[in-house]
Amino acid sequence: MNAMLLPAAIDAIATLIERGDLAGAEQRAQAALQTLPPHAEIWRLLAITQIRRGQLEAASRSLQQAQRLDPDSIEVLCNLATVELRSGRAENARDILERAFVLAPNHIGVLNNLGRLRHQLGDYARAAQCFELSLRADPAKVMTWFDLANANVAQHRWNAAESHVRRGLGLAPRSADGWYLLGYLYERQGRLADALAPYRTSMELAPRARTAHNLALVFDQLGHWRSAAQMMEQALRLEPAMHSALSHLVHIKRKLCDWTGLAELGARILAAVDADAAGVGPFALLAENATPAQQLRCAHASARQYRHEARQSVQMAMAAGALRVGFVSSGFNQHATGLLIVELIERLRTSRLATVAFATAPNDRSALRQRLARAFHEFHEVALQSPEAIAQKIHDARIDILVDVDGYCMNSMPRIFALRPAPIQVNYLAYPGSLGAPWYDYLIADDVVIPAAQRAHYDERIAYLPRCYQPIDTTRAVTEAPTREALGLPANGFVYCCFNANWKITPERFALWMRILAAVPGSVLWLLDERPGNGVVERLREAARCAGVDPQRLVFAPKADHAAYLARYKHADLFLDTSPYNAHTTASDALYAGVPVLTRPGDTFASRVAASLNRQLGLDETIVGSDGDYVALAIELSTQAARLDALRARLRDPTVRARLFDMQAYAADFVALLDRMAALARSGQPAQDISL
Repeated sequence: MNAMLLPAAIDAIATLIERGDLAGAEQRAQAALQTLPPHAEIWRLLAITQIRRGQLEAASRSLQQAQRLDPDSIEVLCNLATVELRSGRAENARDILERAFVLAPNHIGVLNNLGRLRHQLGDYARAAQCFELSLRADPAKVMTWFDLANANVAQHRWNAAESHVRRGLGLAPRSADGWYLLGYLYERQGRLADALAPYRTSMELAPRARTAHNLALVFDQLGHWRSAAQMMEQALRLEPAMHSALSHLVHIKRKLCDWTGLAELGARILAAVDADAAGVGPFALLAENATPAQQLRCAHASARQYRHEARQSVQMAMAAGALRVGFVSSGFNQHATGLLIVELIERLRTSRLATVAFATAPNDRSALRQRLARAFHEFHEVALQSPEAIAQKIHDARIDILVDVDGYCMNSMPRIFALRPAPIQVNYLAYPGSLGAPWYDYLIADDVVIPAAQRAHYDERIAYLPRCYQPIDTTRAVTEAPTREALGLPANGFVYCCFNANWKITPERFALWMRILAAVPGSVLWLLDERPGNGVVERLREAARCAGVDPQRLVFAPKADHAAYLARYKHADLFLDTSPYNAHTTASDALYAGVPVLTRPGDTFASRVAASLNRQLGLDETIVGSDGDYVALAIELSTQAARLDALRARLRDPTVRARLFDMQAYAADFVALLDRMAALARSGQPAQDISL
């Protein structure tokens, strides 16, 4: 008799769940379990109420009872997978759904859920297979077309992805998800102008924080900084806890030299870092007043998103013989990274190393790109390929030591290194800090940028060069410059300069510069107008006016080709460094052109690079310990011509210059450092700090 009551009881419990009466549904299910014969569906419905009420352990126990009664129930397996996923056990959830797939290979729910889990765990090709099978059964499922497109985007199968998005949009032309995905795949390909319209359409259909965030990133990369800031502010209004939007907003405001509200926004970023919140960009944080400990904490948070992929190791034993050293970078173009590294690679060509490039950015056809391609023993064009494909190519190339020349800079690909395609992996040059990830063995530095007092804030083993860690291209000629008047400079007067990117200029450092100008009549400050039309010139001149300095004493130079830029230094008297993010490439450019660099180092790597350059040249007197000393020395050098001339003469002295600009000696030290890394690995020893 009781068995006849089962269908009615099941229907009643399901109806209560549909109405949202979870307490009533749970009570009815518990009563049914007491009075009716055991039945898997009642246990399953009880589990659903427990899942929705957040009682995951209880739900797991209920589903185990259901599975005991009906081991092959697809619904029970799907619910078990949900519990495992919500409990943070994604691999277990996938395994359960894999079993369900074996039992019911055409079950659309199983296929879609398994596909999404495979995607989440980085198994993109097999995720796509699930969605393809699902669409064969039901080609009218709009979201499945988008899921398939997403899986193809992850594999960098761009044409297939676009085709699938458009199939979905054909079924649902007003789908905000579809238009967002179309914009996203254009953005990922670097088709930035094409990405604008789809993102805007998605925002019109359904204003969402992630869409506003990505649209802002596109505006930023196109140089439309004001639009980028406005859109990032909208993202934060839609989702106030979106830390990636907060981080990018602050960085964009720094590019604009729009310092309104910056102190409060910066404090929010540091609070997010202290709370281990995800989303704060490690690179953007370098421009904030963060401690080395906070920078490392932020790097840890960023690395966490790749940890599940780090287990997919393609580790191999190190081969004997000549070292094969791979370099991965998006900067093997007309880019600061390319400018710094090109001569080093040329010098390494005659060493016992085999150098192999993996260029992740499209060929810009520049002379520098061509020079880099000639310098490496092998040059692989891997732009627009997936991290998995690049990692496999690196593994197939039998690379012994793999050097990340991007870190967390723009267009970097950390997933390549999380996949561990080489026995030894090294953080070098572009990113001035720890990457906070266990798949990096070494960080190449020097004892100025990472002094002993700060060593604890770097996860990698430190490979210390016995010189400034930064290479430079010493083959460049510093040509004659146009006249001062042609460059917008006054005919007379002391010329301070800082050709750093605008985002490195802080209101605190600008205030020091205004104190210097106020104390040195007739002097000017020569700055870079990085992106005309964004109001940077007007804002900085207004800030000068508010500080009591004639705004016209700020002179702005447009961006120019490298030779013309380097020639400008002929008319500069003293380079004023920024903090907490120093001049790096620009500092070495200034010194190479014969202009002293005044710097005040802090505690972080990024704030100590100019000091490392100066120390290598023996110019310790231009390294100061306080803001007061910085201002005082800048003023003194403007009035003590003999003292300034002596500094400039030392920068012309071949013996002094060789300390920093001898790239053959640098290359020899670089090779020795990599040899030490390899020797430790071949002897079975773990990575350890190395000094030559």
